[in-house]
Amino acid sequence: MAGFPCLMERETGASVAPSLRVARRALNLEPRTALNCRYLPSASFGPGLASRGQNRKEEQEIDHFLNVSPFLARHISLLEVLEPYKESVVAAWQCCSEIQALPGSRGAQRSRKETPGISGVKEYVFPRSEKYPVFYHKENSSAIYVGGEGKLYYYDFATYENYTEDFPVKSEGQCMTPGSLEDNKNYLTLVEKYGDGMLVCGTGACAPTCWNLTQRKESTSWDGRGIAPFTPDSNALVVVDGHDIYSTIKKSQQNGKIPRFRRVRGGGELYTSDTVMQNPQFVKATTLRHEEPHQDKIYYFFREDNPDKSPEAPRNISRVAQLCKEDKGGTGSLSASKWTTFLKASLICVDPVTKGNFNWLQDVFFVPASNWRHSKVYGLFTNTWGSSAVCVYSFGDIDNVFRTSKLKGYNGPNPEIKPGQCVSSGQHTPSETFKIADSHPEVEDRVEPLSPTKSPLFHNKHRYQKIGVHEVSVGDGRHYNVLYLATDKGSIHKIVELPDGVQNIMELQVFPKKDPIQSMIVDHKRAVLYVGSTDKVMEIPMDMCRLYRNNCDSCLLARDPYCGWFNGSCQSVYLNREVHQNLNLDPWRGRCQKGDIKEVDDYQNITVVPFSRYYLNCPIESHYATYNWYHNNSLIKTCNTTHPQQDCLHFIQNVSHIHYGHYVCISEEDGFKQALVKERLVNQLRFMSQKGQATMTFGSWLQLLLMVVLVELFH
Repeated sequence: MAGFPCLMERETGASVAPSLRVARRALNLEPRTALNCRYLPSASFGPGLASRGQNRKEEQEIDHFLNVSPFLARHISLLEVLEPYKESVVAAWQCCSEIQALPGSRGAQRSRKETPGISGVKEYVFPRSEKYPVFYHKENSSAIYVGGEGKLYYYDFATYENYTEDFPVKSEGQCMTPGSLEDNKNYLTLVEKYGDGMLVCGTGACAPTCWNLTQRKESTSWDGRGIAPFTPDSNALVVVDGHDIYSTIKKSQQNGKIPRFRRVRGGGELYTSDTVMQNPQFVKATTLRHEEPHQDKIYYFFREDNPDKSPEAPRNISRVAQLCKEDKGGTGSLSASKWTTFLKASLICVDPVTKGNFNWLQDVFFVPASNWRHSKVYGLFTNTWGSSAVCVYSFGDIDNVFRTSKLKGYNGPNPEIKPGQCVSSGQHTPSETFKIADSHPEVEDRVEPLSPTKSPLFHNKHRYQKIGVHEVSVGDGRHYNVLYLATDKGSIHKIVELPDGVQNIMELQVFPKKDPIQSMIVDHKRAVLYVGSTDKVMEIPMDMCRLYRNNCDSCLLARDPYCGWFNGSCQSVYLNREVHQNLNLDPWRGRCQKGDIKEVDDYQNITVVPFSRYYLNCPIESHYATYNWYHNNSLIKTCNTTHPQQDCLHFIQNVSHIHYGHYVCISEEDGFKQALVKERLVNQLRFMSQKGQATMTFGSWLQLLLMVVLVELFH
């Protein structure tokens, strides 16, 4: 279990960037399906103590067969075969039971699943695995487009409508590096809304090609050079803004290795000078509307090589660059096709207390506001030690740095039109201004995180790769930002900004086998997260309130802004604005009217034969709580957050008379206690003698026969 956030720690007289600890709740979203029996071991069958609390009833039934049945007692050799492989047989048995229970399905139905037990989580599985998938989702819709190798997939999670459009190679180009397996394929690299339809572009087997798709009608293909790469390129960045298209993709294979930021469609074509960036790695770009149209800007974020080659200097520097949207290029023959308003500044993300420097920009997410100056940039950074930090900037601060800062290395007089200044519509930047900016493209002042702390929002030891931010409005009218951070292990951390700091309230294990997350899209209006891999897309609702057991204290302790307590259940704020929540610093205990300990149902009788093995399983719902196992009111096991885990297990190696009796697992967090599991272990032989005999149904014998066959197959 990956570890991380807590409440923000405060120190008198110091500004502390909180170091987050374990996510409060861990959740595995991978559904169990008939097509992928994930409980079957992939390697050899063998004994082991895995966390399989949900299989306890099956294990008890197998114990019944192994230790009690007269039939098995006469077949000792069969006992010897089954006993070491008991847990594996349970897995195979359960998986096959699922296959029998699920109806047969073919075709599109295989891509429509909803995760059992987790309301609203759905998935779409691609007809085949895609090596370089690209994703497009229209805000406030339930559909997703996925571009793959020569194919465009469409899937609607609400109606289950789906179709596939083919985009085969029309005419192969001449690749500069022949022999690559990618040369003769058309990998779709761009799927975007454009005009009244969709813009679809692909590599076209080294002949970049684009199509306009309107109501599933494909237009005649057209030259896509500059919009699609010749071969799949991880450093390709394309921004579609109305009819304008901006790109970092080379238009010719002979262009060399120096990437440029271009305007390829819309106004006149422009590109950045080759000297203003040093081996840039582009992250993301956006456009920003100002009060006057000619002041509208383009901002793009990137990393580049540090010109300072001293040993103590970082290898890379994170940057933000600005351009004026209505830039007309220069007036001279050499500058007519160049951006004349380019400036760049450094982004700083440093913990002022530890002096930890996070200089490697991984991803950014833009949070717009009605006043463009208040629009924010959430920057995700990592460092050479594998730690991550999130720093937040305002576009007002970024604009102020570009407007007021001196140019680095330039000591001459400022011209009337300052470098980077947008001129009135239809005018060109004066030649003198362009020459100064082109030779001194960097400003001296650096962009710092938001005041007053000017420090990271938080940092920890995880390596995050993607970030998304969603603003949720709660019943009292307040707004809270929730961050979704994708790790390099296929999971997502859900973090909320609270008045007393930040807290990681949940870890979602989205894909099995730690499959990398290729894309993460936030639908703000529908409060849904779309997460894509090379095989599937998951639709994940942000308000998963049923996970809190319909328990008032668990619901409030979670501090999940999407959820609150009302009328005996944990409900979504989107369904009921009157729910009680625990998001500010007010006392919360009085909001749950009940006793100190919430009791579950009466003890469950569990019959266990002497000399057998048995383990008790208590599900860990919060990594901020302590879990204790009691036997006949005596403490026997404690689980805490020192070593995060999914379950609190107590294993009995050899059951004897001292192990029978009452067991209860109690969790405690912030003064709240609740009994999660209550079991009474009973001597099975004595229990059977009291009953007179043990009966076995035909179904039980059929399951036993199935187990024997499975063991023989895998032995």
